[in-house]
Amino acid sequence: MAKILIVDDEDRVRRSLAHLLGRGGHECLQAGNAAQAREVLARNPCELMLCDLNMPGESGLDLARDVLSRGDDVAVVMLTAVDNTDMAEAAFELGAYGYLIKPASRNTILITVSNALRRRKLESAHRNEEHRLERIVAERTRELRLSQEETIHRLGRAAEFRDNETADHNQRMSHYCELIARRLGLPAEKCEQIRVASVMHDVGKIGVSDLVLLKPGKLTDEEFEQIKTHSEIGYHILSGSSSPLLELGAVIAYTHHEKYNGTGYPRQLAGEAIPLEGRIAAVADVYDALTSNRVYRKAWSVEKTAELLVRDKGSHFDPQIVDLFLDSMQIVQSIKQRFSNYPAPVAAEFILPGESD
Repeated sequence: MAKILIVDDEDRVRRSLAHLLGRGGHECLQAGNAAQAREVLARNPCELMLCDLNMPGESGLDLARDVLSRGDDVAVVMLTAVDNTDMAEAAFELGAYGYLIKPASRNTILITVSNALRRRKLESAHRNEEHRLERIVAERTRELRLSQEETIHRLGRAAEFRDNETADHNQRMSHYCELIARRLGLPAEKCEQIRVASVMHDVGKIGVSDLVLLKPGKLTDEEFEQIKTHSEIGYHILSGSSSPLLELGAVIAYTHHEKYNGTGYPRQLAGEAIPLEGRIAAVADVYDALTSNRVYRKAWSVEKTAELLVRDKGSHFDPQIVDLFLDSMQIVQSIKQRFSNYPAPVAAEFILPGESD
């Protein structure tokens, strides 16, 4: 049966209730006040607490409020010698399962206790089922997220097959984007979305001619115009999806070549008219491109690249993003080392100052 705590300042009432409920197979514990009740509950988890409303010192209503607020899965039935509608309503609002007026008949007490225990059991089972379903949903959501990320990674690989230089670049650039997002204080989930979606920033290159995309020398003006189309191509490939990640990828693909002063492409957006994700990607993309070897030039040094980012603050790049990025160069270098020639998407393992494991 159940373990029941009887809380009443009258010893006679406690013994009478314990005798009655004990005959029904319940194990009864006793406490003469709120402090004793807490001590008993700390040592002996109970299914139900029968609690006197008016006791010296702390009231039964205060004790019930405390017990019910802790979520210890204890059913509470209030006892009182005064038939007070307001007090009864207050008890039920707290979550009490019953309200007995002393002296209550034997059958009334047994029925009230039985109903309270049955209700507690049903609600406990309902909560357990909810938790089980929440775990299932969380696991399915995790599996779906991993599946989406794998799909996105494969989509990013489509551009890599057209332009081998983008393979490691996509991974490093995406982690730079995540780092910047974290430094900006964006929510963790948003930072992760930006990391995953930014892998697709150059997917539109699959629509650019090989003669232009793989040309080892300087592009002509006409060829550069063809290259510029990859932003719009990427946007049209990714947009219109029901997936938030693909929609975010479309935004990044469309806007990562816009410039802060409005001279970028394809829409000549300026300042905060450029989505934040696009402004983040612009800094990460240029930094990794310049610090990586290309068939037409050697990689720039970190110092030279940093000088360019500083020089172009407010013209090409969002000044705040540049400052945060350059202030994180130790982490940037660790990302570059970790994700050189890395074949698969992996979450970066770095901690910003002020963050904890």
